[in-house]
Amino acid sequence: MTGARASRLSGRGIVRIGGPEARSFLQGLVTNNVEQADGTRFVYSALLTPQGKFLFDFFMAGDPADAEAVLLDCDGARAGELVKRLSMYKLRAKVEIEDRSGDFAVIAFWNADGSPMTDGPGLPDPRNPQMGRRAIFPAKGAEAAITAAKAAEVPEEAWHRHRISLGIGEAAEDFEPDRTFPLEVNFAELNGIDFHKGCFVGQEVTSRTKRRGSVRKRLLPVHVEGDMPAPGTPVKGGVREVGTIHSTDAESERALALLRLDLIGSAILEAGQAEIRPEIPGWLEVSLEGMEGESDGE
Repeated sequence: MTGARASRLSGRGIVRIGGPEARSFLQGLVTNNVEQADGTRFVYSALLTPQGKFLFDFFMAGDPADAEAVLLDCDGARAGELVKRLSMYKLRAKVEIEDRSGDFAVIAFWNADGSPMTDGPGLPDPRNPQMGRRAIFPAKGAEAAITAAKAAEVPEEAWHRHRISLGIGEAAEDFEPDRTFPLEVNFAELNGIDFHKGCFVGQEVTSRTKRRGSVRKRLLPVHVEGDMPAPGTPVKGGVREVGTIHSTDAESERALALLRLDLIGSAILEAGQAEIRPEIPGWLEVSLEGMEGESDGE
């Protein structure tokens, strides 16, 4: 693992879903196939509103201590909210829903040169091979795990710089609960939705939007020339507002912005005192010339 980097993701939490009906309970709610979280892979997924808007995202993993249970690697600041929301759906299901954030640590591993990491600790990040691997360790074993991996531990900011360079959003920074539609933040391209697994909350709107190809907004990486705008700064094309800045990294002069594709094809874009230039990552097939049709989210 020469050139490998590791960061403890301090903002992550763990919610455990246990009990004999844990997997069937989740299967009818979330956007991806729970059965694939079999201990050999992470499965990226989300819980949506009935209107198809984003609420929570998480990585589903098998619990090594219980084959029926599932661990959700989620935004730690909202782990308690996730427990409450899932509990609303519990009814008489034989499941136990617990916030176990204090018992675990989440660590990301990736190659400094951005190449895919084919082996090492943990499991591949399912969103993109260049994101490397991630692992859930007992909280007290995190330091030993990094040492054993022979990876150089670097600040968490370095991991965020890596994901921003790839154009990959993070819920705490880039997705607005109850406002963002998952296809706008590239959930399908990041392997977060299984359109063939059966029902999930918000499926009708999500599937219809996918079928029509009517996603007008997209989360894209942008190069920033000038003073780095703060997250939440409007992006303007002339006098028209065309998007919003989200994740930022001043060191690399890059950010992520949610942009209206049909309004930015030939416009000079500005955010605060900076000029920004959108880029299309290789894994995302969209055009800056815009898209036809109306989005269900408009």
